[in-house]
Amino acid sequence: MIPDKKVRISLPSFLIEPNDVFHIVRRTISTEENLDYHNHDYAEMFWIKEGSGIHVINGRKHPIKKGTLCLIRPQDTHTFICTGKNAGLVVTNIAFNLESLSLYKARYFPDSETFFWTKEETPYTVDLNIDQLNEISTLTDYVLSKKRDYIHLDMLILHVFKLLTEDFNAQSTSIPHWLAFALEQYNTPQLFREGVPGFISLTGRTLDHVNKVIKQHLNQTLTETVTKIKINYAAQRLTMTNVPIKVICHDCGFNTIGHFYKVFRKYNGMTPNTYRAINHRVFQK
Repeated sequence: MIPDKKVRISLPSFLIEPNDVFHIVRRTISTEENLDYHNHDYAEMFWIKEGSGIHVINGRKHPIKKGTLCLIRPQDTHTFICTGKNAGLVVTNIAFNLESLSLYKARYFPDSETFFWTKEETPYTVDLNIDQLNEISTLTDYVLSKKRDYIHLDMLILHVFKLLTEDFNAQSTSIPHWLAFALEQYNTPQLFREGVPGFISLTGRTLDHVNKVIKQHLNQTLTETVTKIKINYAAQRLTMTNVPIKVICHDCGFNTIGHFYKVFRKYNGMTPNTYRAINHRVFQK
């Protein structure tokens, strides 16, 4: 049931020390808790470290789970409901003033209509992969014991922005929210093995429409986009792991090892074996 009553929360009510500029907390929400349905005079970022539940946002219910990250705008009204039967909903929450949000936009995203600046009814939400989740959770562990000053706020927020934008070129901040979401989430062997249909399933759009928009914004076809993502994933796995090449080939959705080698050489100018050997030299004495 969507709450009828909502409350307004101000950032100063959370700040502990007089010079604090942001609030950060990691808390566990149980199934018994009844949290206020609220909006606020600050920007907020949260992600789910463990558990599952419902994010009630702007009169709608959206499922959330381990890895869900959401950027809350001040006009958004929301609350959480835990639905997990075992562990509670473990939420990491960062609240910071609108002055800082304006500075981030002016410096890094002047023309952006995504992230905190999307005009969609619901705020920007993505599902982090396990590596990304562990990365920001480790950084949070560090910041939790530090001063709530601008240095540590920027360290956290900019790191999250980096995670969200590292796969994009400078033009990509203007692409539609649904396409940005698909480009971020098309990153698992299960989706790779589905190929183009796996990418389309993330967009909620037709094949022809997705092809048209990708051509407009990325100047390449949908097939090229999907292939590049797969090859980037393969290159990362070749560099950072010792997983057999035939396994990487299968995880990336290639039916034959020969085809995988041909495509990999096209984009990297060398075979997967050579690429791995060169990038592993840094680990050798």
